[in-house]
Amino acid sequence: MIELFVATPLGTESVAKEELVRLGYKNLKVENGRIFVSAELEDIPKININLRTPNRIFAILNKFKAQTFDELFDGVYSYSWHEILPKDAKILVTGRTEKSKLVSIRACQSITKKAIVEKLKSKYNVNLLEETGQLFKIEIAMINDIAYLLFDTTGDSLHKRGYRKLISKAPLKENIAATLILLAKWKDDEEVFWDPFCGSGTIAIEAAMIARNIAPGINRTFLAEENGFISPQIWKKSRLEAIERIDYQKKFELLSSDIDENMIHIAKVNAKEIGVDKDIRFFRADARKIKKPSEKGIIVTNPPYGERIDGINIFELYRDFGRCLKTFDNWHFFVLSAYSKIEKAFGRKADKNRKLYNGKIKTYLYFYFQL
Repeated sequence: MIELFVATPLGTESVAKEELVRLGYKNLKVENGRIFVSAELEDIPKININLRTPNRIFAILNKFKAQTFDELFDGVYSYSWHEILPKDAKILVTGRTEKSKLVSIRACQSITKKAIVEKLKSKYNVNLLEETGQLFKIEIAMINDIAYLLFDTTGDSLHKRGYRKLISKAPLKENIAATLILLAKWKDDEEVFWDPFCGSGTIAIEAAMIARNIAPGINRTFLAEENGFISPQIWKKSRLEAIERIDYQKKFELLSSDIDENMIHIAKVNAKEIGVDKDIRFFRADARKIKKPSEKGIIVTNPPYGERIDGINIFELYRDFGRCLKTFDNWHFFVLSAYSKIEKAFGRKADKNRKLYNGKIKTYLYFYFQL
């Protein structure tokens, strides 16, 4: 049994927890930006391949109290690094610090790397580590004066699904797009789904993947796979199980539009890459002039923000979009934006809102159950 550290974007923790519960995990400890979960080694591929909303999955190698750099060095050095790192391992140390006396991330990284190297030199009886082999990423996380030695099993962030070959100017991260859809609780068997500011198509593609139950990591590789930390057979088994869970028979209606014809082309290319291009109806449309296509549905979208975009006044854009949505009786709206005047532009306070971070950009998801 091992303990995993599931790193999540701030604001998405409860959604990630629900994902883990659906995968069968219990006794989860949720904190800001992370979830602790007990698992087996073979669960690492399953969790990496299937989770839609987190950033990374770390295995916790050790944790100890460290309020001085000497305590940090000694704690790191005490771990049996030679049991997981080969003599030629290429070692990259990243770091984070939160509410701890050791506030310098760079210093913590440097000391951690030095302690690992000194321990390996001692165990392998060498004067120099060549670091010419496979990459191994270690993160030192200082949280409340507790040092967590984290083994990165993911590599590139989980939001990188591999299907986005073309992107727009300000792309929405895939895991944040998935979070929006899960928070919206789309009833795909009875509601039309529409993103009228589709950009590179991320929201609609993620919605199609959720409806089809296509695992987000099914077409990419992970660091613990590339460096041999977990055997290829376990990864293969997890991928085959994910493939078997895909629902090719489900019927749903998914619309994705944009005023820019070039964005429609980009979105189609990306959807085809993951195999959901036939599940989404892409078309050009001005979001300020769209018409309700069915009695029931939801709009989940991420409009542009900033004072002016391509000569368009943003307040007027939101105002006109809001006026248009007032004609959508029985529809619900979920609008992610960093634009602070959205409620004023819409002429009504949101029924609720939720702070989410798209990378380092603070945004809010505004819930409107009727405009």
